[in-house]
Amino acid sequence: MPGNDGNINPGAITGSMYKALSIAGSDSVGGAGIQADLKAFASLGVHGCCAITAVTAQSSTAVDSICAVEPSMLRAQMESVLEDVDIGAAKTGMLYMPDSVEAVAEVFEDREIPLVVDPVLVAGVGDSLGSEGLAKAIMDRLLPLCDMVTPNRHEAETMAGMEIIDGEDAMTACEIIGSQGSSVYLKGGHIDSLDVVDYLYHGSEFTRLRYPRLPPAGHGGGCVLSAYMAANMAKGMDAIRAALAARESVQGSIVAMYTVGRGVAVVDPLVDLRRDAAAVEVLQRLRVCVTRLEETLPASWLPAGGGNLAFALPFARGPEDIAGLEPPMMAVRGRPRAGAAAFGAADDMAEAVLAVMGRDPWMRAAVKLAHDDDRLDLMEELGLTVSAFERGSAATLARGMEGAIDHCDEFPDVVLEQRIDGGEVLRLLGRSPEELLQKIALLL
Repeated sequence: MPGNDGNINPGAITGSMYKALSIAGSDSVGGAGIQADLKAFASLGVHGCCAITAVTAQSSTAVDSICAVEPSMLRAQMESVLEDVDIGAAKTGMLYMPDSVEAVAEVFEDREIPLVVDPVLVAGVGDSLGSEGLAKAIMDRLLPLCDMVTPNRHEAETMAGMEIIDGEDAMTACEIIGSQGSSVYLKGGHIDSLDVVDYLYHGSEFTRLRYPRLPPAGHGGGCVLSAYMAANMAKGMDAIRAALAARESVQGSIVAMYTVGRGVAVVDPLVDLRRDAAAVEVLQRLRVCVTRLEETLPASWLPAGGGNLAFALPFARGPEDIAGLEPPMMAVRGRPRAGAAAFGAADDMAEAVLAVMGRDPWMRAAVKLAHDDDRLDLMEELGLTVSAFERGSAATLARGMEGAIDHCDEFPDVVLEQRIDGGEVLRLLGRSPEELLQKIALLL
């Protein structure tokens, strides 16, 4: 509110905010390090402070040079922040040399601040990010102080002094690394297995987290994971809850990775913020297209159980990311009428759309229509590509959709599902609801 002098009190309108501190190197290409950490903090509603350990000249293909910040300057950065800001949690990334590790340890050993240690030893492009003695310094000085340490396979091998081939080796390494009391999150992306299996070690107990193996994780994946953990701790989560929530978040960041140069892609720490913004747009566009269908679609085109129109968020992870109609579009007094557009309301269309997006992530929309031989013939006459599959009692809709796509020379516009009970439905596919409307308009 305005004070007596007529000025606005900033605190009255901004309120308080969670705060976290990143102690890491600067990545000139912007995919990892301080740059990634601050974006990850912001995406979870946490203000990010920073203390820079080193300045790197790097691209998406190589680390060309590194200039370490003097330990006294690193200490000054941390102390300036900590003396002024109520930091809820901190994380370390690239520390580069043992003297920097010592500076961090001396600042944090007398402070009760949750600490996540990402023991960065090698860059995502393969170049070394540590001088001699760094791993030992981290083990000796930071692990006794931290709440969570997040090595990948190669970092864990160095820290535990052993080779990691399989899950049993991974668990042994976790026990060695966590012997000083910290929890350990060993990232399994570099361990040979069908799925990615991460190992969370806490208080002599293990939790295995299994995820589909995506294309090689982009630049910054480890930084973002540990930053998400620190942000969650700053918001009051304990180390285990923070780690589990962070792993869920980073999966989407990896799926949404993008290229910035000629080398490795970078993960997207802001994917959840983008998804929140996209969710509003998805619902709005879906509702507009439903209104058009209610005005133009013949009721005879609707299946007996109703027709649903589905539209997915970019990089949808599950049915909850796909908007549909509740209740579905039904014939009412001879005209199509639909319920509200909502996420999680796409019924079996969600499974179909997820299967389609697995083959082409930009094909995010589909509508279920009643099958009619004449209508199907017209689709083919107009140049729409049609594929089909038979769905047996044990076959899943997802497998059927994937098979229909894989056995078609061109990506199909329409998939005919032929069921063993004699029922048949058409699923018209498109990149957007607007594209679906254009295809339907051709047929009317």
